[in-house]
Amino acid sequence: MTIYTGKLRPYEHDNWFVKIPVILFRLYPKLEGFTVESAGFYGYLRSWCQNKPSHRLYGKTWLNQREIEAQAGLSPYKIRQHTAILCRYGLLNVTKSDRIPNKLFYEPLEPLTYAKFREKYGIEEMTK
Repeated sequence: MTIYTGKLRPYEHDNWFVKIPVILFRLYPKLEGFTVESAGFYGYLRSWCQNKPSHRLYGKTWLNQREIEAQAGLSPYKIRQHTAILCRYGLLNVTKSDRIPNKLFYEPLEPLTYAKFREKYGIEEMTK
């Protein structure tokens, strides 16, 4: 996983590294319930996103919970917890499949910019 400080194009891959905006590691953990592990889970979901613009599920991933447990080493409780936190802060949309029972589609969304984050939450980044 690459921490990226510039402008992020949706679902951009660079030699199979997922670019994660640095704001997820610097400011979002100051929000209630959000941890660096939540940012890592966001990056994990983003790494599995369909990245072909012509695909009908572009920008979404559809791993099931058992796959996430096995690959990420997270318990079902932690997966639900991080999913809820990411949804609460506008970083993830989760929808149910209308074709396959118990199938979820995860759509990681772009985080707020620094200016919008400060405006919404009133939290500033600490400077050196």
